[in-house]
Amino acid sequence: MMLTGAVAAGAQTMQTDTSASFRIVVIGSSTAAGTGANPPDSAWVNRYRQWLQTQQTANEVINLALGGYQTWQLLPSNSRAVPARPRPDTARNITRALSLYPDAVIVNLPSNDAAAGYGVDEQMRNFERIVQAADSAGVPIWICTSQPRHFSADKVLSQIVLRKAILDEFGERAIDFWEPVASPAGLIEIPYNSGDGIHLNNEGHRLLFERVRDQGILQTLIERGPRPKPKASPLSRFLKYIRGKFFTPGK
Repeated sequence: MMLTGAVAAGAQTMQTDTSASFRIVVIGSSTAAGTGANPPDSAWVNRYRQWLQTQQTANEVINLALGGYQTWQLLPSNSRAVPARPRPDTARNITRALSLYPDAVIVNLPSNDAAAGYGVDEQMRNFERIVQAADSAGVPIWICTSQPRHFSADKVLSQIVLRKAILDEFGERAIDFWEPVASPAGLIEIPYNSGDGIHLNNEGHRLLFERVRDQGILQTLIERGPRPKPKASPLSRFLKYIRGKFFTPGK
């Protein structure tokens, strides 16, 4: 796992070089998709995008997350089929994320694997494959931990074990989404519960945003510099010109 340029959690960065801009892709499930937040701009991904764009207006966050997704759907597209497990979604998985030429990827999968009965070892193998794909492409990746959910006691324990495994395995590239919103019993603290025992409300999303902001991702990217993006082909430039000239909204 690539750790070059990582900084301690809690550090905030001001982007002083306004000539550089960065693209971050988020993959995951309903929390990353914004469920529980109202209005949508209160969701942690949207808050993070807004903050990054206060640093440099050209910074981008592309959100591929979809509710209900598990680690299996985010595996590389060339992963072999496994009986009784979902296939990778080629529109939202790590392969798709890397095809967008990101400077970084963030993975947020709070609890759907546990809800489906998948064990910690199985989940960790999948996280490791996702990380390996990013490492092979030279793209830094951050893995968010499990999050509390109103589960039975055995699944709460599984979520606690998974959180520790992610923190231990991925170190500075793990983002702890458990600690700020979990009760001592491993459930969502009442002030952060959207009401369904699964998703966070606006205040919970704010705490997750702060964890991501303070993780030092922007500082890592500033130290690395922007990843080169492919130049548009003459045909794509021509089509963009045509669209702009003849299909301008309102004309």
